[in-house]
Amino acid sequence: MTTDRKMKILITGGAGSCGRYLTASLLERGHAVRVIDKHVESLRSIENERLTVIRAGLEDREALKPAVEGVDAVIHLAWSFSEDPIEVLEQDLRGLVFLLEEAVSRKVRHVIYSSTAVVYGKPRYSPIDEEHPLLVEEARKPLYGIAKAASEKLCLMYGKAKGVPATIVRFWWAYGEDIGGKHLREMLKTSSAGEPLLVPADSGGSFLHMADLAQGLERCLFRPGAYGRTFNFSTVYVTWEEVAEMVREVTGSRSEIRCIPRKEWTGSAFLADPWELSDSLAREHLGYRPMEAPAAKASLKVAIGNCWEAMRTKT
Repeated sequence: MTTDRKMKILITGGAGSCGRYLTASLLERGHAVRVIDKHVESLRSIENERLTVIRAGLEDREALKPAVEGVDAVIHLAWSFSEDPIEVLEQDLRGLVFLLEEAVSRKVRHVIYSSTAVVYGKPRYSPIDEEHPLLVEEARKPLYGIAKAASEKLCLMYGKAKGVPATIVRFWWAYGEDIGGKHLREMLKTSSAGEPLLVPADSGGSFLHMADLAQGLERCLFRPGAYGRTFNFSTVYVTWEEVAEMVREVTGSRSEIRCIPRKEWTGSAFLADPWELSDSLAREHLGYRPMEAPAAKASLKVAIGNCWEAMRTKT
């Protein structure tokens, strides 16, 4: 961070997978953290007098007011992930406007909005930088992409028109000690059954370790050079062939890995796109330094293994 002074920081959605890691990281650095989330059970294991938890959604403005009161910065992670447009409008977008209004009225120094690489829609070139067009109608989840892109614009507009500095961050697939995802779970099931693992050739994505996400967000805080800017964060680009090999190893399988040419791929279009994000802008302007590729891939394999163990335990 750019200052040694301890801050009061509100994290919306702080009980989610990314939020839990960020909450712990900021507390470890000595900051006071306030979390607002509808589901707070995952934070019960954190015993720290500098942590305040508010169980509520952002659309509950009366609960939101005391959440924002007195904080120096807001890191906005909360999202419903609903496929219902009305729910997205009523909860996500309406809640964001309430949050921004409260941030303005209480003179919050900085708002950081956690977005997604989904706003890029479909890669037109690789690696994908922040200047890539937002082809949200072509996204694998168009409603999600459209709403996230709109949220980015709202944050930046409030920054320009109403004086609360905003920064946008985008990433593809975050992981920590474990990792989720429908496609990954399907690969694990296929591998455990000994069936061939089919993956598109020359495709993959920029995975982001939670530690690097926390680093990137913290480096954005109160840095004037980040105000009004958008940054990609990534840790390591991993091909689906490499992921398949990790899956095979953690399941102890001898499944054959078949790489299908992208033009012949008939599976999920999401898997066939090369989701390599450029983090050059974050490196240059924020001093962002993700972990080295060998360590990152090793930690990804551990996360996949933990995902597999969780799946086995449930069955």
